[in-house]
Amino acid sequence: MNILWISDGKKGHEKQVEILLNEISKTENINIQKEIIQLSKFSQLLELVIYSTCLLFGNVFLSKNKFLAYKKNQTEVVIGAGSSIHIRMLLIKSYLSINNTSIKAISILTPNLYKNHFDIICSPMHDIKKLSKNNKVIYFEGSLAKVSTSEVDESLGFIGIGGINKHYIFDQDSIMLQIEFLLGLYPQKKWFLFTTRRTPNEMIHRVNKVASENNNLIIAHDNYDAIIEKASIKVVTQDSVNMVYESLSTKGQTFLFNMKYIKVNKIVNQIGLLLKNKQVGYIENTKMVEDLNKIKIISQNLHHDVFAEVEKVAYKLILMLKSKNL
Repeated sequence: MNILWISDGKKGHEKQVEILLNEISKTENINIQKEIIQLSKFSQLLELVIYSTCLLFGNVFLSKNKFLAYKKNQTEVVIGAGSSIHIRMLLIKSYLSINNTSIKAISILTPNLYKNHFDIICSPMHDIKKLSKNNKVIYFEGSLAKVSTSEVDESLGFIGIGGINKHYIFDQDSIMLQIEFLLGLYPQKKWFLFTTRRTPNEMIHRVNKVASENNNLIIAHDNYDAIIEKASIKVVTQDSVNMVYESLSTKGQTFLFNMKYIKVNKIVNQIGLLLKNKQVGYIENTKMVEDLNKIKIISQNLHHDVFAEVEKVAYKLILMLKSKNL
């Protein structure tokens, strides 16, 4: 199977597509051609106009030179994640479908436009209201993450810090207090702390300062996958959905930092469901009086199963691609 992967270059999107393709490759013979396309807002709008025009007047407006290489590579499946490249995927499918109607376009995550024009959509369950019964959808919980059932290393801990977001209040003072609590509670562990592109510079400066004063805290930039797989305890901010599900897709315990939500939405509900079902633990941070907080760990269900959403999605996707009814 010849697969064309159109990427927008965003790490969170790339990682989910890559993990899914790796899972498919375990049972299927696939050839992957990856192309990173980073389009300006104007270019996205222009491609939307071109695609809409093609729907009205036919594919005469498509640039053959732009898409000829995909035809030569005998592309059978076009896959990608991210709203900026969805129309490009449909343009490629339209061109390739001129002589081959079996070309399939697969969106990882929910497209904003022309949902019915994608052959398959792999969507998180919290987007179910965005999709209709007419869409061919494979639902998964949270995000697609690499599955590991390897035993953990009790001497290692993982801390994942997100940043400014529209779901939760990113209270730096509260998070720093909880980090220092973890360091004191588990002084025997070596903690690897990862930040994200959303983490404020002030927060990065503050964790660097704590790390300079604590030998058991390391500000890490490499070996992310290996550390999250091996860490016996993972502690993640609630806004970092990908890191939450990456943690839950490995052995060991997963805890969430105590954070207040801004307003109830699909992400807050999803994280709330994990907490309600005790699929994750959390840090309870109660303010007793001024300048005095009571902090304790609330454990997740010790008999929790390792999440394996990518394995389920890969299995269903292969069946659908092989089906004559698609």
